[in-house]
Amino acid sequence: MPIYEFCCQKCGYIFERIQTVNDAMPKCPVCGSKTRRLISTVSFKVASNEAVKRVEKRFKDYIRWGKYKDAAKFADKAAQYIKDDKIKRIQEGIHKKLEKRQGAYRSKV
Repeated sequence: MPIYEFCCQKCGYIFERIQTVNDAMPKCPVCGSKTRRLISTVSFKVASNEAVKRVEKRFKDYIRWGKYKDAAKFADKAAQYIKDDKIKRIQEGIHKKLEKRQGAYRSKV
């Protein structure tokens, strides 16, 4: 399953999504406007362990940038298409981390 990059036509927000070529164009997660697909690097089929490494790297980038919700969405989508225990553990871990962060936020409010 390829990772596509999209750019919002209104606010310019760039985001990624794992989807098939036949899936509908997503709306911008920031403002809900129409998006356009960006031209990215050429994709090719990789071995399962290589796919896991690439997903893990992308996931770590989201965490480093502080985009925990995007990391959770990415992990959920990756887990749908890449059946691997490591991806499943990443998915479970980010959801636990998000719950803790939201719980800490609620207790401060």
